Amino acid sequence: MKKWEILDRANVISTGVFSIQKLQCRHPVKNIEHPFYVLNTPDWINVVALTDDDRFIMVRQHRLGTDECTLETPAGLINTGEEPLAAAIRELREETGYTAGDIVLLKRLSANPAILNNYIYFYLATGCKKTNAQDLDAAEDIGVELYERDLIPALIENATINHTIIVAAFSLYFTFARTRPKL
Repeated sequence: MKKWEILDRANVISTGVFSIQKLQCRHPVKNIEHPFYVLNTPDWINVVALTDDDRFIMVRQHRLGTDECTLETPAGLINTGEEPLAAAIRELREETGYTAGDIVLLKRLSANPAILNNYIYFYLATGCKKTNAQDLDAAEDIGVELYERDLIPALIENATINHTIIVAAFSLYFTFARTRPKL
């Protein structure tokens, strides 16, 4: 297997959140040219957060892509120059008003390497306490809900939680918890 050679890059569209580039590429073995499109977006964080009494902190919000109100873990974009951990702490506080007693990186994963250039940093925040009011962006309207640990698999199974990234976050959490039982 050989990597495609990028012959040219052209910006197709640029918005405040993402840009799309057209890559004109040539395969070195097949000797063919083909256009590819890449969505450039900042890296994201996702926080699986547990209160100090062992309940998951979840957020519910309207997502316009599917026109549904979804149940998710706190998440958001990493600002330019911001460290992923700082973004996780900030997003948890802004979206929920909670502050973590401890926060650790579970995993850094590629969002979708076929068309996206970014990564998602999944964090586990434990010992969370309500310390502030929400501090939402103007375009955010987020409800905060708490869930017992045992309810999460059923919420995934019945599609109450149907966001791929959130399912991945919980998969990482349950794998992490199984390998480190003291969590």
